[in-house]
Amino acid sequence: MVTVPRMLQSLTRRSRQGVYHNSLILSTSSTHSSLGGYLSSQRQGVFASYYRCKSSSIYSARKNAIQQATTEASNIPDADWADHAQNMVPRQSLRPGLNEVMQKTNDGLSSILKDFNFEEHSNDRTYFSRQYISDEEVERWLHNYNIPPEQIQKCKSQQELKDLKRLFARQIRLECAIYDMAVEKHLSVRQDVGKLGRASQVNAAQNLVVGWMEPAISLIAKEQRDVLAGKRSLDSTIYGPALLLLDAKVLAALTINTMLNNCLMESKGIRFIKLALALGNIVQEHIAENKRKRKDEEKYFLSLVRGIQNDVFRKHMEDVYTTVGVWDKRLNLKVGAALIDFIQRSCYVPDRLLMAADKKAHGDIEMYNPERIPKKEQAFVHCYYYDRNRRSGMFKIHDTIFNLILNTDPGLNVLPWTARYLPMLVPPKRWENPNNGGYLKLHTKIMRQRDIVWQMDCVKRAPLNELFTTLNLLAEVPWVINHEILDVILRIWQEGGGFGDLPTREDYPLPTSKPEEEEDPEKRQALLKAHAKVRQRNRELHSLRCDTLYKLQVAQEFRNEKEIYFPYNLDFRGRVYPIPPNLNHLGSDMSRSLLLFRDRKPLGKDGLRWLKIHLANVFGVDKCPFDERVAFTESNLTKVFASASDPHGIGEAAWWKTAEYPFLALGVCFELKRALESPDPETYLSNIPVHQDGSCNGLQHYAALGRDLKGGEQVNLVPASRPGDVYIKVAEQVMNIVNRDANLEIPEDATPERKISLAHRKRCATFLLGTITRRVVKQTVMTSVYGVTFIGARKQIQARLQEANISNGSLSDEEMDQQIYDSSCYAAEITMESLRNLFTSARNIMEWLGDCASKVAEEGQLMSWITPLGLPVVQPYRRFGCQQVRTKVQHVLMVSTDHLPVSPGRQKTAFPPNFVHSLDSTHMLMTAKKCLEEDDIAFAAVHDSYWTHACSVETMNKRLREEFVRLYERPLLEDLLEQLELRFPTTKFRKIPKLGELQLRNVLQSEYFFN
Repeated sequence: MVTVPRMLQSLTRRSRQGVYHNSLILSTSSTHSSLGGYLSSQRQGVFASYYRCKSSSIYSARKNAIQQATTEASNIPDADWADHAQNMVPRQSLRPGLNEVMQKTNDGLSSILKDFNFEEHSNDRTYFSRQYISDEEVERWLHNYNIPPEQIQKCKSQQELKDLKRLFARQIRLECAIYDMAVEKHLSVRQDVGKLGRASQVNAAQNLVVGWMEPAISLIAKEQRDVLAGKRSLDSTIYGPALLLLDAKVLAALTINTMLNNCLMESKGIRFIKLALALGNIVQEHIAENKRKRKDEEKYFLSLVRGIQNDVFRKHMEDVYTTVGVWDKRLNLKVGAALIDFIQRSCYVPDRLLMAADKKAHGDIEMYNPERIPKKEQAFVHCYYYDRNRRSGMFKIHDTIFNLILNTDPGLNVLPWTARYLPMLVPPKRWENPNNGGYLKLHTKIMRQRDIVWQMDCVKRAPLNELFTTLNLLAEVPWVINHEILDVILRIWQEGGGFGDLPTREDYPLPTSKPEEEEDPEKRQALLKAHAKVRQRNRELHSLRCDTLYKLQVAQEFRNEKEIYFPYNLDFRGRVYPIPPNLNHLGSDMSRSLLLFRDRKPLGKDGLRWLKIHLANVFGVDKCPFDERVAFTESNLTKVFASASDPHGIGEAAWWKTAEYPFLALGVCFELKRALESPDPETYLSNIPVHQDGSCNGLQHYAALGRDLKGGEQVNLVPASRPGDVYIKVAEQVMNIVNRDANLEIPEDATPERKISLAHRKRCATFLLGTITRRVVKQTVMTSVYGVTFIGARKQIQARLQEANISNGSLSDEEMDQQIYDSSCYAAEITMESLRNLFTSARNIMEWLGDCASKVAEEGQLMSWITPLGLPVVQPYRRFGCQQVRTKVQHVLMVSTDHLPVSPGRQKTAFPPNFVHSLDSTHMLMTAKKCLEEDDIAFAAVHDSYWTHACSVETMNKRLREEFVRLYERPLLEDLLEQLELRFPTTKFRKIPKLGELQLRNVLQSEYFFN
């Protein structure tokens, strides 16, 4: 008889080789008892081997054998099996169909094996790490947690109730056990890899973490023992108590994952102080969570304190424990710095990776020269970055490790899967107060706080029931991952990226020079500058690649969930943001295209039309009437069908790639093709979000505040047969001035200074002839209402001119750079002048708001106000103050703004845009409440872009116009002035500027207000 371990090893090995022998089929009852014990002891290795089966002949026999074996092994506790399952390392991404199987796990392992199509899903092993949860675990995770009654009431059967409990248990496990699961996962991988020939399941990036965990744990544990024994080192009396409150395994996992996450996401590395503070905060949060969830935490702490002989240290430890959650920055910094030091001294690049890199650089012959074997190199590199004579300590990931992670498929969990805030499996906890809502167990606040204690105190006392209700309604909108788009994106990424939002996976090559050019000092200097530019572009690519990998990983993890949810909170101005930071609908084209509404609704006649309009919009055909947009789509239906049928094809099949937002466009192509191919397109069930965007929304709000008729016409506040485009209008005005200045006659009698000025203006205008487009001025126009300065406008236009590449070889690179700089200064000046001429009333309102903030700052107070929904807003801008702090890694200057004087300049320039942001958020929330509560339609928003189903666009459009009018019919400026005069009775504020002649109710008939 073949023993079970040996037999499975053989099966696994031969399965990977594509060789299958009937002699290895499990068919005798004599193997059953061996297999039963083996399930319990070998971490479900039988399942790992079983899923690799790809032969239909062996599939059936294996399934029957394991069904019988599982029946005899029914004494294995489900929780034990699930614990093993959690630690299994997934090799490939999830595939459709798996989630349905998981809902049946409560009926027993035998039924899972019976119903699951292993042939079709032979590689779907990620399912065990996230989706499986046993009945015993369900009870354990739901202990002392009550599922909201409104969720239970929706269940129509016991099975639905059981499924609901399973989802809530999985969500709580995901929130509470994420780091515990990570520790177990990392430590068990090394033990499991050699068993059953499963090494191929562990990707190279995970192998790194596996190799780092043990030395990191050892070093941290030694430090904990030294602290307890009273052995002092630098700062150990300060950070030591915090380290003693968590297990060394947890600290190691927290630190390694946090350092990987942060170092990978920053192109130049992450500033040491930022990384240390982030680590200190995470440690603090984890200790706070333990206090909340563990009944024995107090007992554990008391037992730990009793072992400390030094009274002063024991008192300090008690202070650290009792103040957890409100540690000061200095303690956070010291704790984070100590952990960074431990990881830096224990985590190194494996020799095999350095040798491989050395081989690539020097060739095989030199590779094996003992003198060429690379020396030990730290995985996290501490370096210094100089910017404008300021030196900053930085941490970056070793290039060898970054390249390894970048070249691993997203489906392999290359990046740490211990992301703290992920999409949710169940509706988020409803906000009932500012400190209780969002995640079920993770502590989140309603406001993304910027160290403004005063604002949070005001928020706690404010009547915010309406705001809470709307945030809860938004959070209860269910989403799903778009499988089709995800698969297309993954293939493009695997083929090298470099399309749409996907950055290229290869660095740009450095320019080369001819040998004779290296002798020329000027050409050599030019080459060095060109190298610097390319390196800068490659650094930018670095962070873009990491961001892409995170998003794709999250999408892979949740692609088979029947529904996901996003909890929301606010920034200090009241703008709404999803809490999960990586994948959400506020992201780029790629991120948005990956998300669909869960619920499908019939298109109807209006819905089919809006789907066609939406396709035109994402192609950039959005400056014409709706009928022309419909005609655009209908004239390209053959290309729509070709794109949907073969997204990776060429010719007409590649049409979708020409869209302004290509991934969104491809999603609409898929949907439109299915709808038009269905028997009745109007009854087709669609779940793709259709967007309606404001027309330069900041200017819309300013025009409404100032009743600016001229400006309102440019941003579609009044009815028109065609949509107004303020960007084109500004570009036309700028181009008129450029044409005038290019033909400028310089007077003979002008002063020398005047002649130089006019000649410079003429030269810049001549250079810009034919280059001023909507794209060149768009960003400056858009940000003008948000307080963009002249320098900011110049940088924006300079970037667009550099993209235009208008040199045509007549200028050297250095001359070209100088000419673009001079011309962008000139263009920024006349762009801002054109805006002032177009929006006179709006500009007066902006200046009045800035003056109000200056008056408040003169009183030594922060500018604050209350939004129409009752949210108190406080601008946090103060003058900076620094103190030097010594840590185990380096000295740092820690910025502290507590109790420092206000910054009058920042208070003045920031108030107009912040005030408008608070109003655009108010408009969105008012619209959301009406749509979700009264109209019962889906609604989501990206600030000034509102989303719903195609069939309900008309309803949403009606609501958003009504709520805009309702908001601005209130005396908003009068209310603000009254608030300020009540707070500062001795301060003389300017009168509100005279309003224009815009009739607000015209917005109700403006077809292109949002379009």
